[in-house]
Amino acid sequence: MSFLRGIVVRLRTGDARYAGTDDPLFLSVSGAGGGREFPLNARWYDDAERRSDVRYALGDVWDEAALVGVKRPVMADADWNDPKLFYVVFEAIDRVSLRKQGGRRPTDDDAYQLDLIEVQLFGERGQRRLFRCTTAIWLGVRYGLEVWLPEVA
Repeated sequence: MSFLRGIVVRLRTGDARYAGTDDPLFLSVSGAGGGREFPLNARWYDDAERRSDVRYALGDVWDEAALVGVKRPVMADADWNDPKLFYVVFEAIDRVSLRKQGGRRPTDDDAYQLDLIEVQLFGERGQRRLFRCTTAIWLGVRYGLEVWLPEVA
């Protein structure tokens, strides 16, 4: 049994007129061996703007090529956003999702057009899993706030 050590997330925002959002985005990783939600927000960077293509890295990633051009999300107090601190069983992960924080009313909501999301999960050296959604989808109070990703072989 091994544990989740690191995550690399790629988010590509659509090109529709109001595709971008300033609302918080969260990545969730879970399964029978536990789970956790991680905020995706890089300091001094407008993350989810229209036509943006951003990559984030959390925790320990053993593949140097996967780290090229990544942003490190702003960590909470004492790096509590590090995947390896939560002992999520790597092999038991069966749900990966992206959730957008919504406003209480549709008029408060800043909808988001997700064009592509790709999530690489890293366990011990040599252990990697890939989850991806390439279907353009809107996230918001009117559309639904979360999308679950299928694993790619």
